[in-house]
Amino acid sequence: MNSHLSRIFGKLHNSLWEETGLSFFLYLLFLSLFLAPFVDSLPARLLTSLCFSLFIFFGVINMSQQPTIRFFGGVIACVAVVLRWMRHIMPSPAILKFGSLATLVFMIMLTIMILMKVFGNKGPVTGHRIRGAIAVYLLFGIIWSVIYGLLDQILPNAFSLPAVTDEYSAGRQEVLTYFSFVTLTTLGYGEVLPTHEISRMFVIIEALCGQLYPATILARLVSLELTQKHGCSSVNGTSNSGRTSGEDKT
Repeated sequence: MNSHLSRIFGKLHNSLWEETGLSFFLYLLFLSLFLAPFVDSLPARLLTSLCFSLFIFFGVINMSQQPTIRFFGGVIACVAVVLRWMRHIMPSPAILKFGSLATLVFMIMLTIMILMKVFGNKGPVTGHRIRGAIAVYLLFGIIWSVIYGLLDQILPNAFSLPAVTDEYSAGRQEVLTYFSFVTLTTLGYGEVLPTHEISRMFVIIEALCGQLYPATILARLVSLELTQKHGCSSVNGTSNSGRTSGEDKT
């Protein structure tokens, strides 16, 4: 029984460290990111915070095998998760600012580590690595939404926002998250406008990343995977034809 459980945990550990973990990370990122807009209630907010905590926890696991990096990432992740839950108990501007700062630092570290895992591997390009690159694209949107939240808290009139209930409410951050992904995909509906020089600078940088990353890096990964698949198919076809011709001669 113990040996069976150890094999199961061993396979789970290897799958989290290897490229399979990139696919699972993308699915969890989708769940934690797109769950909140559909239901707006206290239980839904708590469920969203739970998904966020699981996402942060898995991000620490998937970050790196180096103990030092995992230690610092884990410390920052714990601070971000604790402050996230404290927002439900005693919301205040200070908790919101420090929580956003801790989340921003962790997200930047996580994005760098996933990029290294996606592009640092010298093996063949797989679907898991492409999903990891897609996860990085979504992380760009999350990182800039946190940056916009910090700017909204620090700079007066950094954004022109629609009417929201509270200056430090979760709904205000959701509007900025929506604005971040609208900017990342360069849709630009115009409900939210940057009105400060610094916020405009970050908006321009995000729009450039949103256009250049999928058009160059992500497209390059997909083309490499298709080329490798085509090459493998050609090799298999050549070997099969050679085998068939040998049988005909016989």
